[in-house]
Amino acid sequence: MYDHPELSERLSAAAAQGTASLLEACALELSARRGLDHQGAAKAVAGDAELARLIAADAPPGELAARLSALAGAGRCLGCGSCCRVSSPTLYAEDLPRLRRAGLGWEELYTLRAGEKVFSARLGRFQVLDDELIKLRERGGACVRLTPRGCGMYEQRPLQCRWLECWSGRHAGQLTDRPRLGRPDLLASDETALALAGEYEAKVPAEELHAALAGAAAGDAQATDKALALLELDHRLRAGISAKYGHAPESLPLILGRPAVEIAANYGLELTLQDGRPALRKKH
Repeated sequence: MYDHPELSERLSAAAAQGTASLLEACALELSARRGLDHQGAAKAVAGDAELARLIAADAPPGELAARLSALAGAGRCLGCGSCCRVSSPTLYAEDLPRLRRAGLGWEELYTLRAGEKVFSARLGRFQVLDDELIKLRERGGACVRLTPRGCGMYEQRPLQCRWLECWSGRHAGQLTDRPRLGRPDLLASDETALALAGEYEAKVPAEELHAALAGAAAGDAQATDKALALLELDHRLRAGISAKYGHAPESLPLILGRPAVEIAANYGLELTLQDGRPALRKKH
């Protein structure tokens, strides 16, 4: 519960500075109480018709505080998009019909391979995956289907998006018993793509890449050489597959998984040139 007298005082002080200051104060309060990012809190405040009415009517601070308290405690999605800006959803088997109805192409999806080191937004740390995951692509860290107006596929949004409830504590970790979507499900109509995925797994195993990059990050020269060889092989395979089989580069993160040079960033490494030759170095 909010302490309405204290909140009323803060809102009253903000209102004395003008409407913009009052809206900012409301957003800050909502962000703190509901755990939204500032952009999402500002959007939720601006989109609440009752709060807008009270502000326009110059309502007493106590009424504003009560409405803001009710908004913060609402047992529903406020459409703020905070969760969409943190990451994109992992996909489950039951999402396949939704993806098709939403018209998602391969270029909007990517694979995280078993044995790959990834960052978990929910856990707030890196982990090595035990199982393969398929996710929607991200743009600047946000889900590729997030638009200025909100989710671009809301009616067909994936299970993880439907399940998540920031107001109740319901989260993706509670979906472990649901079967996840895999590449065989998505690539079933293209035997060549499935075969290419299998060949790539054999030539650039995720566990082997993980060990090499981890060793390179620790300063092991032999592991660094191995990592560079795998990065070069990954690059050649992707270029060759695009040229020979006609798969667009944008579809390869789904078929093969993320490029090895992108994965290297999770170990604090970046690919550079040293004396005209490829080298891995720690990012500053």
